[in-house]
Amino acid sequence: MFVALFLTLTTFALEQNPDQDDAKVLDRINFHRKLAGLKPVTVDPALSKGCIAHAQYLIKNADHPSVKGLGTHSEDPSLPGYTEEGAKAAKSSVITPAKSLLAAVDWSMASLFHRLILLDARVTKIGVGFAKNGDRGGIAIVHMPRSSFGTTTKPVMFPPVIYPGDQQKDVPLQFGFEFPNPIPESKDGKAGYPITIAFSPRIPITNVTATLKDASGKDVAVWLATPEKPAGGQTVFQQNSISLIAQAPLKPGTMYAVNIQAKVNNVDWKKTWTFTTGKE
Repeated sequence: MFVALFLTLTTFALEQNPDQDDAKVLDRINFHRKLAGLKPVTVDPALSKGCIAHAQYLIKNADHPSVKGLGTHSEDPSLPGYTEEGAKAAKSSVITPAKSLLAAVDWSMASLFHRLILLDARVTKIGVGFAKNGDRGGIAIVHMPRSSFGTTTKPVMFPPVIYPGDQQKDVPLQFGFEFPNPIPESKDGKAGYPITIAFSPRIPITNVTATLKDASGKDVAVWLATPEKPAGGQTVFQQNSISLIAQAPLKPGTMYAVNIQAKVNNVDWKKTWTFTTGKE
């Protein structure tokens, strides 16, 4: 099962976005994937058809209890707008209330669980869809069908996927709130842009220690999540990853240094790198 950013939906008069620009959305996703050292993905029109259908379904049924929270990842055949394509897309997608698909991608990259999906090294084709009502917002969907939540097949092996990457610049400052909430410890929901390392599935990741230091060498307080201690207790959504989320928004124009040590597949592993934030 995939995760959805917290949805507070109102009833919209259904209107498909006539200006959906798949090329721009694809460029934005592949921009982030390139920074993470990943191969680009392509858009599959058949998958996008399902995304649009499910976005329309969510808008038509916005007031129904079944589409609240993680219920956004299913369709009820008895409700208006149900389609087989939409139901299939619902199960393995990033679903976001947003003004546009582009905004949804940026919001997802600022989150933890959603980012891990968009930067899945196993994905080759995606679907995208957006349904809106004028300028009042809408629902954006990115369908990642080859991500392997619950898979029983032999896992694909890949190098660790690090984001933000070494010497990456103009890194955003703030965390993008999502549901389930990976930082329930936060009192106000304000936190720093997540730092993530995703490993191949099923490789043991243990004994993790990590630090985040600012330009003066001062330790930054973080919430550290690992496969052994997943964020918000969400074992499935954490996947096989390590993540650090600063307990306050990052400072603008600042170089940060990350140091992580762990046992990876029972072998000592460590990584140190830096990134620099952008302006406010």
